[in-house]
Amino acid sequence: MTFKVAVFGEALFDMIEQENDDYRPFIGGSPYNVARSFSRQGLDCSYLSPISTDIFGDKIYQSAVKEGINIPVNNRSMQKTSLALVYKDEQGNPDYSLYRKSVADLDISAEQLLDMLPKDLDLFHTGSLALVPEMLEVLIPVMAELKSRGVKISIDVNVRKGVEIDHGKYVAAIAQFVTFADIVKVSDEDLQLQDLTGDPEHLASAMLKQMTNGMVVLTLGEQGAHFITENLNIKQDVFKAVPMGDTVGAGDTFFSAMLAQLLRDNALTPTAKQQDLAYALKFGSLAAAINVSKIGCQPPTHQAVLSKLD
Repeated sequence: MTFKVAVFGEALFDMIEQENDDYRPFIGGSPYNVARSFSRQGLDCSYLSPISTDIFGDKIYQSAVKEGINIPVNNRSMQKTSLALVYKDEQGNPDYSLYRKSVADLDISAEQLLDMLPKDLDLFHTGSLALVPEMLEVLIPVMAELKSRGVKISIDVNVRKGVEIDHGKYVAAIAQFVTFADIVKVSDEDLQLQDLTGDPEHLASAMLKQMTNGMVVLTLGEQGAHFITENLNIKQDVFKAVPMGDTVGAGDTFFSAMLAQLLRDNALTPTAKQQDLAYALKFGSLAAAINVSKIGCQPPTHQAVLSKLD
């Protein structure tokens, strides 16, 4: 059985700093990384955000076609492709400087997005830089319609500094989007950037109160990840990456591979078997380690992950 998924959110170019201070360009953006990973995991994936007609947009479009991602007809934009300068700290972790005004991936209305939603959709994914106040009027009607159809919704909170001048308004918008989600991924850093303080596991569990029969996936960097429902808190340690490349796209690869496995096991629900939830968490963690062993976001295939599982 092939599962049908759709992704909405930024496709951009990551300009990643190298050891010699040069920058290498990589196609990225958290939602687009997720779309690539979904496709490599064998899912029928559509990418619904507009793609620019500039030279970067052409490269993104060509990448999507090569990856086997479905692109709606005539969904190109005259707006520019977004850019992200990616600086690496001493641990190899990325920090970002974002260029996000008047960009192609936000150039869409609720009506346009509703018209291009695939039929018989199993999962709609969004998050990251799409979770901004200006997109409330676009995404909320779409999410409400998806909920009425029984389509699952996944959100990667993925908070970024400097996305909005009014940070409080940005955080409030994220909270509104989360109320529609069936499953949310959030990191300890995301929680801090939402001005939340305290134990990350407690804060992640508290997010369930904003959701209806929801699930929260908490990532803690080198401390692993947790799959949290109202009745469960499943822990997964990280798999070490050998060799070590960088961490760009690690969270995107982790969550998308995990979601793909949950779909395959019919386990995208808090009432699923604990062993299926735990297996999906392990599967996503191993996929992330494979990605981290390379430079830039390069999600593994379904078979590549299976080959390294015990």
